[in-house]
Amino acid sequence: MRFNDFHISKELLKNVDLMNTINGGISKPTVIMEREKKNYIITARVPGVSPEKLRIEVKNNRLFLFHDIDVENAALYSGKNVIPFNIGYINIPFDVNIKGIIASYIDNELKITLPFNELSDGYFRRIEIDR
Repeated sequence: MRFNDFHISKELLKNVDLMNTINGGISKPTVIMEREKKNYIITARVPGVSPEKLRIEVKNNRLFLFHDIDVENAALYSGKNVIPFNIGYINIPFDVNIKGIIASYIDNELKITLPFNELSDGYFRRIEIDR
């Protein structure tokens, strides 16, 4: 494959993605996780999805991010009016207080705060040996 062929193919794929989005498809969400002094912050941008359609769930050691898609024919989907679309998930780090996770939606961004637990400060405990 010559360079020009690759360049044309790359441009074609960009245009196909754009046309898919314009014609009712979806744009790819952006999810970034950063560590701060007292917590982790997950920032998610989900173009074209209203905050009312976003859903966050914690199951075991994973945090899932979904958005609900409305369906016209609920009979095809077990009588449900919406189906979940999985945007992505992260494995929750061991040093996160799972019960303290909070989320907010500001300036078209979903921010999920994962506060640290006592393990983040180098937890130490001496275990006595029974004799």
